Amino acid sequence: MRVLTPAVLAGLFLFATVPGIAAGPKMATAPMPATEIHGISLPDPVAAAKRDASLRQAGRRLEGGARALACRYPALIEDKKLLRLVNIHSRKNGLDPRLVYALIEQESRFNACAVSPKGAQGLMQIMPDTQKFLGLSDPFDPERNIAAGTRYLKSMLDRFQTEVMALAAYNAGPGAVAKAGGVPPFDETRDYVLKVVDRYFYLRQRYPVEDIDSIHKKLAATELPPARMEQP
Repeated sequence: MRVLTPAVLAGLFLFATVPGIAAGPKMATAPMPATEIHGISLPDPVAAAKRDASLRQAGRRLEGGARALACRYPALIEDKKLLRLVNIHSRKNGLDPRLVYALIEQESRFNACAVSPKGAQGLMQIMPDTQKFLGLSDPFDPERNIAAGTRYLKSMLDRFQTEVMALAAYNAGPGAVAKAGGVPPFDETRDYVLKVVDRYFYLRQRYPVEDIDSIHKKLAATELPPARMEQP
């Protein structure tokens, strides 16, 4: 997340909260196989999952070139408190918990003490200036960080109406998205959006119930041992 000045943030939240100015969030991306969103090519998580299943049934190990999409992801976290916080604050702010989960996983890998080279802090990697505006006094407190980060993400979704644009704004700033009329031409932002949407689509495809704790329980009951992250 890039630094946003208090003035820009004030304008953004005015836009998002004044009646008639901003509509409610729209979950515009359909939960079905998609190959492109706003010019960004996406892998097909359903096809990858089917490929994984076929390989397992054939007795193949998902190693090397045989690794499919599902093997790129880390196992879902087992911290029940964090899963509960994701559910509570996502729903409080009208967000899909699976989207928030995917964002936090990409931002910090659920490390509450994470600090980026640019100074973003905590689970949802919130910059100091943004923390001040949001009233976040302790960015390393998991509940306070998720509460503030989900409020901010909701304001991005209210303004830009789709998950892709909201994620781009979360990473590059709403000004950059407005200026570009879509995902800004920054390699970092395009990579960020692809990874979060990829994971989000994967969770939506395989686990249609919007509850991260339920997703984890299903994974624990049906999946193979936690997969390693695929090496680039």
